[in-house]
Amino acid sequence: MKFKKTGGFLAALGAAILIGGCATAPLKNTVWVPEKLDNQGDVKLIEPTPVWFEIYETGKVFGHGGVNRFSSQATIDPEKGELSFAPGAATLMAGPNLGYESKFLETMNAVRRYSISGDTLTVYDANGKELATFKAGSAELKTAK
Repeated sequence: MKFKKTGGFLAALGAAILIGGCATAPLKNTVWVPEKLDNQGDVKLIEPTPVWFEIYETGKVFGHGGVNRFSSQATIDPEKGELSFAPGAATLMAGPNLGYESKFLETMNAVRRYSISGDTLTVYDANGKELATFKAGSAELKTAK
């Protein structure tokens, strides 16, 4: 059998390989980047800047909301799918992305449950309402400006 080289075929083959071998990203030690915030409305990032958070093995959380860096402590019960973030500390800089950062941090404060499928983290409030989805990102985001 001879295969014709086409972009569509190669892309489909690559996607099939990736899906077939797709492992679930761990909650801890993964840089999570927001894909969709349900409370976002029309608020967008004005300047392209990385927004992310990471939960370390100890439960300590570090991240960047669009303008300011923040830290917190996560409480996790993987068996029950429970996740919450304690009130934390943040830098107090001003910038054009404060509107987005406010929505992002508001979402983080409301998180009580989570699920992970492949490289997607979905977080929910105490009533099970979906709050946001995050994608596993590159560790290099943590040093980008």
